[in-house]
Amino acid sequence: MAFSSRAVVAVASVALLVAALASTAAAEGNPVEYTESYYDNTCPNAQNIVRSVMERSVAANPRMAPAILRLFFHDCFVNGCDGSLLLDSTDSTESEKEEKANASLAGFDVIDAIKSELERSCPATVSCADVLALASRDAVAMLGGPSWGVLLGRKDSRFVTKNATEELPDPRNGHLDVLLGVFREHGLDERDLTALSGAHTVGKAHSCDNFEGRIDGGEGYDDIDPSYAAELRRTCQRPDNCEEAGVPFDERTPMKFDTLYYQDLLFKRGLLATDQALYTPGSWAGELVLTYSRNQEAFFADFARAMVKMGNIRPDPWTPTEVRIKCSMGISKSFFVASLSLLLAVLASTGEGSHQPVVMPVAMELSAKYYRKTCPNVQNAVRTVMEHRLDMAPAVLRLFFHDCFVNGCDASVLLNRTDTMESEKDAEPANTSLAGFDVIDEIKSVLEHDCPATVSCADILALASRDAVALLGGPRWSVPLGRMDSRQASKAAAEDANNLPNPNSDLGELLRVFETHGLDARDFTALSGAHTVGKAHSCDNYRDRVYGDHNIDPSFAALRRRSCEQGRGEAPFDEQTPMRFDNKYYQDLLHRRGLLTSDQELYTHGGEVTSELVELYAKSRKAFFADFARAMVKMGEIRPPEWIPVEVRLNCGMVNN
Repeated sequence: MAFSSRAVVAVASVALLVAALASTAAAEGNPVEYTESYYDNTCPNAQNIVRSVMERSVAANPRMAPAILRLFFHDCFVNGCDGSLLLDSTDSTESEKEEKANASLAGFDVIDAIKSELERSCPATVSCADVLALASRDAVAMLGGPSWGVLLGRKDSRFVTKNATEELPDPRNGHLDVLLGVFREHGLDERDLTALSGAHTVGKAHSCDNFEGRIDGGEGYDDIDPSYAAELRRTCQRPDNCEEAGVPFDERTPMKFDTLYYQDLLFKRGLLATDQALYTPGSWAGELVLTYSRNQEAFFADFARAMVKMGNIRPDPWTPTEVRIKCSMGISKSFFVASLSLLLAVLASTGEGSHQPVVMPVAMELSAKYYRKTCPNVQNAVRTVMEHRLDMAPAVLRLFFHDCFVNGCDASVLLNRTDTMESEKDAEPANTSLAGFDVIDEIKSVLEHDCPATVSCADILALASRDAVALLGGPRWSVPLGRMDSRQASKAAAEDANNLPNPNSDLGELLRVFETHGLDARDFTALSGAHTVGKAHSCDNYRDRVYGDHNIDPSFAALRRRSCEQGRGEAPFDEQTPMRFDNKYYQDLLHRRGLLTSDQELYTHGGEVTSELVELYAKSRKAFFADFARAMVKMGEIRPPEWIPVEVRLNCGMVNN
């Protein structure tokens, strides 16, 4: 029996979905060995992304660096470094966050922000457990501490661990042997204990309950400096202040990763009983405290080694794991219900006589790194073709404008006419002189060879427009990617003056058209600067201006009239440098030499807004380039309506069969 290609895809999708369902129901085995290069191929920029978000977060709130480090400790000491601490409560499980020992934890939003960035670049690739390990390393380094190579490859637990805090050290128990026993249960020795405790050189305690017995005559009271105990008692008389402001573990440099924590222990000024217990005379820990208090290099080396060792604590082999898409929740049943619903829709569309495409949702957010994994050479491929077709650069730029202003940037302008669909290319008068379609087809052909069925025609048009501007001497910008291609075109929409501006429109009409597309007066003025390159191809576009507009330089009007009378309708928008992207267009407007009414209106009737911008851009190419690049990104994010069916077209001139 022969199957249609769509049916084959549907059957394959069923198999894939069943396999996915099965894989989430069973526990995954842990990787045999973690490695620093784990994401080199699948998410090469992972560490840079983590560091970048950490830098922004710590700059906004310095407390986040110690908070992230504490999160890593509390995660690893409960069934291994598996990200279980990050899970929120559900109807059936209570989060580890809710337990008393974890109540003052913070920094969850920072981990969520990092994960969100990674999901945009490398979807479903980097585990939350690995995010936490990398963020902790960066937190220490940002506070002035050591850095180290983080071993990667952890998976995220699908479940929280009950009675989680039973595995955490009790800060009120000052018996060194008990504390060491907790660490040994996790494969950590006395040197690891002493070095890792040095994390208390930064951060604060947020509850007097953790040390109240130590300062009020309880166990350990004889092992604390009396003046320090008195200070702490005064602080704890205002418990609300203690909870909000916190009490620093290292009172002298609470936000610098150094050795003063160990020096405090020598003078009996350790905040917690578990801190002071390290300096037990005659113990190995005591000797290490002395060493670290005098030798920062020794402390940093042992701390880095111990962090790697702690980060290697594995969850129990029976723990079901995954790479969570969102750190606060497991991949839920709803994901598979949604997937199954979509799959059923695909299956339904394969029925005999059914030719309706599934309406796919438009991507929520575009990203410059969208094709990093699936087609890493996409930008080079586009640029190479554009370099060889530089004569078509203004035409390609114009295509992008005419596409985005009709139902969003969805490549509908590239579709050919069929028996059942009119083409936007035939829209009069706006699109009949469009060119450059063959350039886009050439780029698409190259990409289909390199990355079949991957890069959308809409994204090609966005990239080619950017390269057209840059190759003509204009600015270059980062193009957000991830657009999809429409499966339908609308000639009527392309002929609607509310979508595409009319070259004879006045300023008020022009601004209304741009505002309809979410673009303001600054965007309008900057984007009009695209007319610093290219030509008008018919006298009809400027006849009214050169024959009836009195606000025009007489010699310029006479020149254009002679061209029209001689049947030479082509005329450059910028007569000085028509193939160079510069600011001469705006200088022409100052001298009433704008070719179209819609050009000259920017300056003649622009008032305090567009007229002042014309003057600014005429003087400052830098200001024009900056605003043009920003406005191009903004225009490129105009989305098609949600009801429009989309796909990645294999041929930019026609929808997929």
